[in-house]
Amino acid sequence: MNLLKRLFGSQSPAAPARPMSEDAQRQFLADTSHELRTPLTTLRGNLELLGRDLPPEERDEILAESRDEVDRMARLVRDLLLLAETGAEAAPPEPLPIRLDLLGREVAERVAGDDIGRVEFIDEPVTVVGDEERLRHLIGNLVENALRHASTRPGAVQVRVSRRPPNVLLEVEDDGPGIPPQALERVFDRFYRVDRGRARAQGGTGLGLSIVRHVAESHGGRAWAANRQNGTGAVLSVELPAEPSWTL
Repeated sequence: MNLLKRLFGSQSPAAPARPMSEDAQRQFLADTSHELRTPLTTLRGNLELLGRDLPPEERDEILAESRDEVDRMARLVRDLLLLAETGAEAAPPEPLPIRLDLLGREVAERVAGDDIGRVEFIDEPVTVVGDEERLRHLIGNLVENALRHASTRPGAVQVRVSRRPPNVLLEVEDDGPGIPPQALERVFDRFYRVDRGRARAQGGTGLGLSIVRHVAESHGGRAWAANRQNGTGAVLSVELPAEPSWTL
């Protein structure tokens, strides 16, 4: 199936009335081209430099920068494919019972790695029905986003999973600067970044939270953003239908 057709279709099977307009399609292609053009321009310049007689230290720096740009393009292509997989023309999620609390801990520990001390878990046993691989991406993107903005102190990021019958609530909170009020409705848009320079420098593709929304909607749920009540830090929330036996 055509990748662009899947990307330009409705946002998810749960939201069939939201096809991308022609203007939105043109903007999406322009944004994608821009995101690819930046690393390609860097790579071209680096290849020209590597054709010169450079000191070993400078060559090593150029090679390291080039590897980073290749990794950035690979992440962008990966995220574009993930968006296509959750589009209107994609296959529906594989309906399997999944302990979201256990999956949340597993994914957060993998994503955080040596920074796992910065993550605090507050959860209870809950089960949803869905596609495990897509839910892994949803959780991973939320945790990556939180770690990108949070401080380095222990417990700077909280991952909370709780029952909200007939649903399950997943919340990822950080102690960072928070989200400007005018951006709260846009953080899940494709390629939207509150701080474009900082996000790109830290390896973000601008598609992570858009994938979160698409996966949530493809599972019959929703995603939204808010700031903490004390005025600092953000809380990104996802609500998913619970497996029926867990709502009793």
